[in-house]
Amino acid sequence: MRVLFATISEKSHLYNMVPLAWALRSAGHEVRVASHPALTPTTAAAGLPAVPVGTDHRFFEVMAQYAGTQLEEAAKTFDPFTMPYEELTWEFFQGFYGVTVPVAFGLFNDPLVDGLVEFAKEWQPDLVLWDGLTYSGAVAAKVCGAAHARLLWGSDIWSPLRDKFLARKAEQPEDDRHDPMIAWLEPIMERHGSTFDEVLTSGHFSLHQLPASLRTTSDHNVNHGLQFVAYNGSSAVPDWLREPPTRRRICLTLGTTLHRMAAGDFVRFSDLLEAVSDLDVEVIATLSKKQRAAVDKIPDNVRAVEFAPLNVLLPTCSAIVHHGGGGTHTTSLRYGVPQLVLPQVGHAETYYQAKRLEATGAGLYEQSHEVTPDGLRKKVERLLTEPSFAENAARLRQEMLDEPSPAAMVPVLEELTAKYRA
Repeated sequence: MRVLFATISEKSHLYNMVPLAWALRSAGHEVRVASHPALTPTTAAAGLPAVPVGTDHRFFEVMAQYAGTQLEEAAKTFDPFTMPYEELTWEFFQGFYGVTVPVAFGLFNDPLVDGLVEFAKEWQPDLVLWDGLTYSGAVAAKVCGAAHARLLWGSDIWSPLRDKFLARKAEQPEDDRHDPMIAWLEPIMERHGSTFDEVLTSGHFSLHQLPASLRTTSDHNVNHGLQFVAYNGSSAVPDWLREPPTRRRICLTLGTTLHRMAAGDFVRFSDLLEAVSDLDVEVIATLSKKQRAAVDKIPDNVRAVEFAPLNVLLPTCSAIVHHGGGGTHTTSLRYGVPQLVLPQVGHAETYYQAKRLEATGAGLYEQSHEVTPDGLRKKVERLLTEPSFAENAARLRQEMLDEPSPAAMVPVLEELTAKYRA
């Protein structure tokens, strides 16, 4: 069969797809990966056929306009995904959802969708697997009659929230039921000779790569577990990483997403380094050139590197301190590493996942705007000295390993495609 992977042009979103794409290719299926043109070199480097469609998105350029504003301040601890239903009023949804759909969804998908539909009509895939933010994949699948599914690597935050929105919507008078998703997707579907339906928001089914006890989903979704296999791009294993650590090792990383929004780091790297400087540990800190320039002194127990492949580094680590990014979070789960998460400002899903992780006993979190070196040090010490964190992290790792591997999922996808394909 022909399988089209559709994703926005963010490396971490593509990396989530690579193991399953290769499993399908190895089983003899035809695979294509479609995205904004900017992702083409990264896709090709993964050995997958890249199809550049549309134009590149401007999401980070637009979001940079809000760096340091009251909007950013308000987003520090904002988590709509666990708010009590009584607080999720119709007025709240019209504000939050009304902004989220055109910004978080529209800015990524609008430059992509028409080119993706055109390619799908030309290539006629049997199955479209789309990243959780790439609704244009669902659009293209429906237009060409393919089965389609979301390939999730973090919590399914949007389906449960949409369920609550639809419940509120049903309570409103008939003439006051504005639905931002319909308002956005319906004109797109009409432009391509089709119509909106709820399957566009969640797929015919969903593949979940988080451990079962960390998943959230909607009751009406068809869900399947898939073992997460870490892929971190083209890389070489450095000599120092081939040597076993002589003492406990910690990874520190803050990612690069906020730099692309002109926000800089939401936590000072110097505070992180100070927090671990007097611990009896070896610290591997991934710092970009810009981050390194902002640090006056690298402590003696810290090895600063620009990049280290997490799928090779984390199996040697006793703990990780990070920003809550989906790829880092899920890769840490894969290798059973206790986590201290400093959720990214303005990224409510990282705050939500950090709280859920702490509830499992496999990690801790600290509000990024409340970070102090002393507070961080105490939490890192807890991760290293209290056995329950490693035990619970190992439990979540085993949950992940109990799911079907990408290779084992291939025959399941063949059956599901036959069931849902038009």
